[in-house]
Amino acid sequence: MQTSYSDLWRFFDTIYVVSLPTSLDRREYVAEHLASVGITQFSFHDACGPDHPDVDRIVSANLVHQFPPCFRCGKLSCGRDDCNNQLIPPQIAVFASYLNLWKKIATTPQRALVLEDDVIIHPWWPKVLRFLAKKNATGELGFAADQPRLLRMGWALNKDHEDTDCRIEDVLKMSNPAHGLTSAFAQALLDRFERVNHTADVFLHRDAPLPGEAVTVFPPLASELSWSDGRFSSLIHPKDNHAAYLEAQGQVQQAKAYRDLVKTHMAQIAHASKSG
Repeated sequence: MQTSYSDLWRFFDTIYVVSLPTSLDRREYVAEHLASVGITQFSFHDACGPDHPDVDRIVSANLVHQFPPCFRCGKLSCGRDDCNNQLIPPQIAVFASYLNLWKKIATTPQRALVLEDDVIIHPWWPKVLRFLAKKNATGELGFAADQPRLLRMGWALNKDHEDTDCRIEDVLKMSNPAHGLTSAFAQALLDRFERVNHTADVFLHRDAPLPGEAVTVFPPLASELSWSDGRFSSLIHPKDNHAAYLEAQGQVQQAKAYRDLVKTHMAQIAHASKSG
């Protein structure tokens, strides 16, 4: 019997889509897109906005790194006036969102797939999932609920997405759009969290994993539509690529207003860091 698309996704016990409750356009998009690749059962994990009580609790508990120095390079200045060298409320909110998600995953033994709400799954995903299932069946992957494991499976669109050779490597990729993790690794993340010293993706993919716990899957089966494509506006830092997308759609005035927003946003970030 031929394996159906939905059966292939059963490599994961649960699928979560991280999304702000107010992001109705993203939620509509992702539900339709996931259905098109055979994912009909998933849960939205409600993300925190900057005004969420969990964000206030983290800040009030003095658990957020403050400038100076820059949380990225550890210096007073990296030489860029537009550098985001101070953790801003949306970045803290993302961290709070993922802390809540890790608590949810750690509660019940599971192998989870975590997706962003602007994810795009690329056509070669069945090949990748079959490859992973085979590696796991032979014990080479070790992706079991009681084993701390992280699978980096999707990142910003680049030449990696043109590679057709399925393999697993020990290289760092910030796999925000798509990553798999076990409940044991979710618990490890909670145990290793001390304070918000960087963005959530850096903690998850770079700082928290111990040797052997995290691997990167090639080719990446996903990318996203904010950083790579510009279809959706970034919810952290507005970027010019969304303005370019609007221009390509003939929305010239909207594009101009968005470019002004980008300039204002980055000027405020630079001012805040200099006055810190």
